[in-house]
Amino acid sequence: MATIGQFRPVKDGYEGTISTLAMARKVRFIANDRKKGDGSPDFFVKTGQCDLGVAWREEAKESAKPYLRVLLDDPSFAGPVNAALFDKDGKADLVWSRPKRDAA
Repeated sequence: MATIGQFRPVKDGYEGTISTLAMARKVRFIANDRKKGDGSPDFFVKTGQCDLGVAWREEAKESAKPYLRVLLDDPSFAGPVNAALFDKDGKADLVWSRPKRDAA
């Protein structure tokens, strides 16, 4: 897994920066206080006034540690990016890994 963002907890979510070879943006995870059901995202991911993705609270199967399952999407991306935000020592790291392709 590669770290693509560094965040810090704030009152209503997280704020920080996503940095890759193709982009560097200030980003906020804003709590969704108007959830309409269990499948609704727990957070909206925004950069400026633009939507960049959504996130849901999850728990790691092996360790039962909480994390955020993140889905990022943008017209400049080749496709949606799955990532995870892990809290660590008062900060949070956004990591992603490329899905494994089936051997043909």
